[in-house]
Amino acid sequence: MKSLARVILLAVTVFMGISAQIAKSTPAPVWVAHRGGNVETDENTMGAYRLAAKSGMQFVECDPRPTKDGVLVTMHDPTVDRTTNGKGKVGEKTLSEIKALRTPRGDQVPTIEEILVFAKSAGIGVYLDTKLKNDAYMQKIMDLVVKTGMEKQVIVGLWYTDQLKWMHKNYPQVETCISWPAPPQSLAHARELGVSWVGTIVPLATKSMIDRAHKNGIKVITLQINDLKTIRQKIDAGIDAIQTDNPSLKKQVGP
Repeated sequence: MKSLARVILLAVTVFMGISAQIAKSTPAPVWVAHRGGNVETDENTMGAYRLAAKSGMQFVECDPRPTKDGVLVTMHDPTVDRTTNGKGKVGEKTLSEIKALRTPRGDQVPTIEEILVFAKSAGIGVYLDTKLKNDAYMQKIMDLVVKTGMEKQVIVGLWYTDQLKWMHKNYPQVETCISWPAPPQSLAHARELGVSWVGTIVPLATKSMIDRAHKNGIKVITLQINDLKTIRQKIDAGIDAIQTDNPSLKKQVGP
């Protein structure tokens, strides 16, 4: 009996060791609150970002757009129509005009600097989903990143290889993400361009694709996922980040 007990104990120990090794080789994904969230809060508001941080999100995503007077605010759409009580293009309004607007729950539109300062104090990262292609716009974003000391806590989302080359030349220390399967011709091409992440649509983020990205030293994120079944499938496939509109899902998935 003692011999059998030793065998069982040894088997359990080995199994636990293997399980720990597997867990170590497939780290938990980073959680990203898409626009801060829009289920319990209005998107792209400080209320959304505060709730995201409280819910355990490691990153919040925002959309930098310049106002008429050159201040970067967060607004996904080129106009304020959908998310506020105003009308018109962001770029045709001054900061004071933008600040006078209200979302359905009564929140203001925050500046990118306000979001970066909050994220710094909360100890979370910021995913900056760029909207324009020109270098002056990129420089304005990066000036705020440097000013707030967030160089190591941001991911800059890009849509053009010219943007990526500009970032790699001027801010090689900052993590970048570019859409895939275009414009990079392949994951190997994305690696050659020096990108840190690729962002893709949910169905394309298969285990095979994620494995190929990892072999090229690239991490993978998708557009937002808002159902538990798909989130668990992507975690099992080894995805590096889960982006969602609903930060409360993190607790439902578990550690």
